[in-house]
Amino acid sequence: MNTVMQGVADLPDGDGGRARVLELAQLEGFEQVSFAPAAPLVEAREAALARRAEGRLDGMAWITDEWLARATNPGAFLEGARTVILFALPYRGSEPSGADAGRARGRVARYARGRDYHRVFEKKLRRIARALREEFGAGARATVDYGPLLERPLAVAGGMGWQGKSTMLLVPRFGPWVLLGAIATTLAIAPDVPVKKSCGSCTRCIVACPTGAISPEGAVLDARLCISYHTIENRGPIPRELRPKFGDWIFGCDACLDACPVGAHGEASYPDFVPASLEEARPALAPLLRLNAASFEARFRGRPIMRAKRDGFLRNVCIALGNVGTKEDLPALVAALDDPAALVRGHAAWALARLVDRLSDATLRADAAMELEKLARKEEDPFVQDELKCALDSLGDNLASRAL
Repeated sequence: MNTVMQGVADLPDGDGGRARVLELAQLEGFEQVSFAPAAPLVEAREAALARRAEGRLDGMAWITDEWLARATNPGAFLEGARTVILFALPYRGSEPSGADAGRARGRVARYARGRDYHRVFEKKLRRIARALREEFGAGARATVDYGPLLERPLAVAGGMGWQGKSTMLLVPRFGPWVLLGAIATTLAIAPDVPVKKSCGSCTRCIVACPTGAISPEGAVLDARLCISYHTIENRGPIPRELRPKFGDWIFGCDACLDACPVGAHGEASYPDFVPASLEEARPALAPLLRLNAASFEARFRGRPIMRAKRDGFLRNVCIALGNVGTKEDLPALVAALDDPAALVRGHAAWALARLVDRLSDATLRADAAMELEKLARKEEDPFVQDELKCALDSLGDNLASRAL
């Protein structure tokens, strides 16, 4: 029986702490496990504070200086913490096939195509943490990414991988295609040795980012430009200048991950993250605009897409239709002009104007202008009014320029 002093279990590797954690992790199906010291993450804190001061984290109101101070101090997450154990599950998988030609489809980031990873991790980590408390009398507290604990720099400190220029954790064999969970514990387990690797001169992720969200030097991400941030966390309008760059992404973005050569040839994925069908990964866009609050919840319950909420998700769908939709999708966008949510109506107006302009059909542009004018006569929301004006101005400008 191990001796516990003041709630802190001093367990070197020889006493079985590491071996038992690895055994429990294997039983839970974790592909990668690493052990990091529970020391304050001074460099990560300074870097995050600098990014916040520069405005690169604007929009994420919960990330305050105080939150960052806690998130970079495992001892604040769990009093007496000596070790942070990092657990990883892969999720890359393969792209589903069978898309019907000619039907506009959106893209969902690969991590969000199956079950919500929070739910998958929570049960596994809680069982391991409970075992540590019961078997060793140690303190143990688990978290995924909702708790105030920065897992990526801890995973770097624990030798699981290195931070890529995309800011993603790059794990040998798997690259950026891993999801992380952590357990802080009062067990003193020897840490793993950090990986001595870097991205070298590779800039593929920087070049691949559609919006230029990654700094030219790498390792700095501007959330204000990030498709993942806007399609998931942003609850308001998407900046107009960014919308054309979103392509067909409707939840998250894998552009920088797809470009990374590390782990590029692997297709490993934990089964719960594998999409059940093509519709889970590349859903047809137009039918999504018919979802009301109840049908949205019924379709996406238990999946990460719930985080965007119904209005935000349909906002994303409108943008994708504007970018990749076809003539057959026009009725869906016209119907969305009467959506109960102003956020959806406004983006539907933008998307309708963009789509008909892409189609280069004067009759369709005139019909779209008529629908937009019809809404403008009754619309009272200032945001939608502004979107309608911009959409109509765009159609008018394009009609005039094409007539010259």
